[in-house]
Parts: sequence; C-alpha cells; structure tokens
Amino acid sequence: MRPTVTIKPVSPSEACALPAHLADIALVDAATCAATGGMSLSWWHDEVKEGRAPQPVIRKPRCTRWRVADVRAFWLELATQVQRDASAAEAVKAQAKKASAAARVKRAAATACAGQ
Repeated sequence: MRPTVTIKPVSPSEACALPAHLADIALVDAATCAATGGMSLSWWHDEVKEGRAPQPVIRKPRCTRWRVADVRAFWLELATQVQRDASAAEAVKAQAKKASAAARVKRAAATACAGQ
C-alpha cells in the first residue's frame, strides 16, 4: 500500500510573502517593480529616468535592481497622490457646476429683461 501524501494549498499571498527581516534589503528587478503597480516596463523606466520613481541601488549590465522598501514607498505615495488628485478634481467639478448654474440664472434673467 502506498502512503497518502497530502499537499496543503498555498494562497498566492503566502507564496510571495516576504519575511519582514528581509524587506529592508530585498532587491527586485524592473519587471517586478512595474508589475507591482500593474504598469508596463517602459512606463517604469520612464518614471525612473524622470526621477519620479526610485533610482536603482544596483546598476550593472543585465543586473539592475531596486530595494523592495523603496518600490513599496513609491507605489504607496503614488496611490495617495491619486486619491488627493481625485478629491481636488471633485472640488473643481463642484465649483464649476455652481458657476454654470449661476451663469444660467443670469442668462435667463437677461433674456427675460430683453423680452419685455
């Protein structure tokens, strides 16, 4: 009789989990940096070139790497910035609606006065 082997399923988050004591020194490549935020590799390289994304800590031929902690901080800041931009856009939209409504009332009053 053969022994029974049971395989415990591993969730994707457990499979890719990074131990806390390695987070400060772990290094990743550009493809991983871009994939973390769901962006393309060329987008990531453009962000690095423009100085918006963190600079690599290792830059050698065929071996360019970024610190996981730096990449994580970049994506957190970008997400926060997007939320702030969305809030600002909502405020501008509300102000524009008020101005549009006021202009509509003013035009209606001017038309009513001209028609009398």
